[in-house]
Amino acid sequence: MTIFLKKVVIVSTVILGSLSLSAQKFSPQKNSIGFNFGALSYSGRFAVDASLASHTSLYASIAYRRKVWDKLYVRAEAFGGRMRGDNSNVASQANKPNGQFQTEMAELAVKGEYDFIDLQSHKVTPFVNLGVGGYALFNYSSTEGPKESGDKIGFVMPVGGGVKYKLNNRVKLVAEGSARLFSRNLDGRTGAGINNPNLYYSYGFGVIYELMPSNILW
Repeated sequence: MTIFLKKVVIVSTVILGSLSLSAQKFSPQKNSIGFNFGALSYSGRFAVDASLASHTSLYASIAYRRKVWDKLYVRAEAFGGRMRGDNSNVASQANKPNGQFQTEMAELAVKGEYDFIDLQSHKVTPFVNLGVGGYALFNYSSTEGPKESGDKIGFVMPVGGGVKYKLNNRVKLVAEGSARLFSRNLDGRTGAGINNPNLYYSYGFGVIYELMPSNILW
C-alpha cells in the first residue's frame, strides 16, 4: 500500500507540474519609456556661410513606445528645444538677405517606428520612424519682425532613423537623427520668390527603459 501511495504521489506531481507549465504564458515586452537629448540645427537662409554653432542648439525629449506588431512600435513623444540662425555678420552675405531669428519650440508627435532586427534575440538593430504632430513657438524674435499668434503654431512631420543597442534585458541605448518639415515658415522669411524649405535637423543620443522584464512566465 505504501508503494502504491508513493506511485500515486509521483504521478500526481508530474501531472500537476505539466498542467502548471501548460498554463504558463509568455509575456512580451510591449511598453517602454525613452529619454533623448542632442542638437537641433536650422538649415535655412540665415545659416548660409555661418558657423554650425550659430544655427545649432540643444533639444531634449521624452517618449513612450508600445509594441503593436512584431518589430513595429507606436511612439508618442514630447520634444522641446531652441531653434536659431544668424548670419547677419557674415561678410559673404553682407549684400544678400541675411539676418537672424531665435525661438523656443515645443512639439507633440506620434510616430510609427520599425526595428529591422528583433532585439529579443539580437544586440543591435537599425530602425526608422515617421510621424506627424503639432508644435508651438515661444519667445520668438527675428530681424524679419514679429510673428502673429496664429503663425506660431502649426503641424510638423518628423522622419528619422538610427541604431538601437541592447545593453541588457531592460535598457537599450539609442543614437538617432531626424529631419523635420514644418507647415509654416519659422525664420520669418516670406514672400514671392523666397525658397525656404523649412527643414530642421536633430541628432542625438538616448536611452530606452522597458517597463516589464524580459521573458516573464506566469
